[in-house]
Amino acid sequence: MMLGRRGYDVLLAEATDALGGRVAREARLPGLAAWIRVLDYRKGQLERLPNVELAFHSRLDADEIAGYEFDHVAVATGARWRGDGVGRWHTKAIPVDRGMEVVTPDDLMDGVARRGPGVVLFDDDHYSMGGALAEQLQKGGSQVTYVTSAAGVSQWTQHTMEQPRIQRRLLELSVTIRTSHALISAAAGGATLTCAYTDRESEIECDALVLVTARTPSDSIAADLAGRDGGASVTAVGDAWSPGTIAAAVWDGRRYAEELDEPEESGNEALFRREVVALAPR
Repeated sequence: MMLGRRGYDVLLAEATDALGGRVAREARLPGLAAWIRVLDYRKGQLERLPNVELAFHSRLDADEIAGYEFDHVAVATGARWRGDGVGRWHTKAIPVDRGMEVVTPDDLMDGVARRGPGVVLFDDDHYSMGGALAEQLQKGGSQVTYVTSAAGVSQWTQHTMEQPRIQRRLLELSVTIRTSHALISAAAGGATLTCAYTDRESEIECDALVLVTARTPSDSIAADLAGRDGGASVTAVGDAWSPGTIAAAVWDGRRYAEELDEPEESGNEALFRREVVALAPR
């Protein structure tokens, strides 16, 4: 949208049949319907820009992109939730026996079915996703135990004044809540937790684990293109550069558009700098 407003000829290659990416998926979760406005506004604005072309069902790879004569390539391929438990609490994968079913938020949003009713959801992300998925699973008939290393449900949402509403909703739905605890291992039939303060361990029965921990950038196309000589400039933007909130991804895309082809001013550093967290590989 911002590149179009600045007069650039833009081709937006969308891998699926609709715009929106994670916004379109997450807005379907309980309590997050209002997020669809982020998409609706930009979709309406794009329809007014004749210099922006939308190409759906266009899952491009690096070779195909390099074959076109683009001057600039912005890779906004998002990120995927990790399935090994690495996040704030764990820097290495959690030991999980093969007999325990493990699913990620991506699996649930893709409609992957689970085995058995008992679910331990480990929220080490602390934003909206853990609370929203716990509500969805409980409404769907699962018996959810929500475990978080934080002192409250979806703790980060205190900054957006949503935290009391989220925790109240889970309590009303009879979700079991274990705050200030971390998942440390799991085997068929159960999981082991540890207290964040005393290190005292406890066992809990469950049929499946839902790991809401960290996300890994889907940056392989950007890395491939950046490693080639000549051709277009290549920049990973949004979650493909550093997974964060939807607001952070929107800001990063807008910044890319506004700074493209602008002269660099020595000594004038950016007023806002995003952190890129280095985590252990899968």
